[in-house]
Amino acid sequence: MPPSKKRTSRTLAPDPAELVPPGDDAAVSALRPLGSNGSSVAIVVGRKKVATVDTGWAMDEGIRTDTPWTAELAARVHAAARQHAALAHAIRLTGARQRSSFDLTRRLKMAGHQEPDARAAVEKLADLGILCDDSLATRLAEELARAGRHGRRGIENKLRVKGFKPDLASKAARLAQEEEGDPDAAQTLAHKRARQLACYEPDVARRRLYGFLIRRGFDHDEARNATEAALSSLASEDLH
Repeated sequence: MPPSKKRTSRTLAPDPAELVPPGDDAAVSALRPLGSNGSSVAIVVGRKKVATVDTGWAMDEGIRTDTPWTAELAARVHAAARQHAALAHAIRLTGARQRSSFDLTRRLKMAGHQEPDARAAVEKLADLGILCDDSLATRLAEELARAGRHGRRGIENKLRVKGFKPDLASKAARLAQEEEGDPDAAQTLAHKRARQLACYEPDVARRRLYGFLIRRGFDHDEARNATEAALSSLASEDLH
C-alpha cells in the first residue's frame, strides 16, 4: 500500500519547493490575479500553482513570467505565502465578531500559523483599523459596569484575563465604572448575597460576604461598608 501523502490545512500555506522542486529549467510560468480587486496573485510554476501571495509583494520582488524558480526564490515565496495565509485567516476570524489582539494571535497560532506570521497579521489589521483593542476593552468594561456584578478591580481583572494589557485594562475599568457603573452596586450585591448567608453565625456570614465582595473586585472600604449595611438590614428584618 503506497504511503499516504502529507495533507496541508487549507488555512496554511504549503511549501512551494515541495510542490515544484527548484531546478535548472524551472521557471515561473504564470501570475494569476485572484479576487475581484486583484490584491492577491497565484504564482504558477510549470502547470502547478505553488503559492498565493500579495500582489504588491510579488511586484516589489520583481517576480515575472519566466523568472527562474530557484531555491532562494522558493524560500522567499514560502515566507510571503505564510504571511498572506495568516492575514487572510485573521480577516475571516474578525469578520463575525470583534476580537482582541491577544485572542486573534492565540487563535491563529492554534490553527497552525507560525507566531511571527500571526503577529504580523494582527499588526496589519490594527494598522488598517480593523482591530482596535482600546474600543473593544472600553465596550467590554462598560458592559460589565452596567451589569453591576463587579467592582472596578473585578472589571480590570476580567479584561486582563482576556489578554488586554494591564494599563489598558486599568484605564478602561476606571472610566467604565465612573461613567456606567452603579455607585450602589456593592450594596445591592451584598444585600442579595446576605440572604443566602442567613443560616450562618454572624461572624462567619460577615467573613464570607466580605470575601465575596472582594473577589468581585470591590475595594476594601466598599466591601466593608456594604457588608455591614447588608447584615444590619438583614438583622432588622429578622426582628420584625
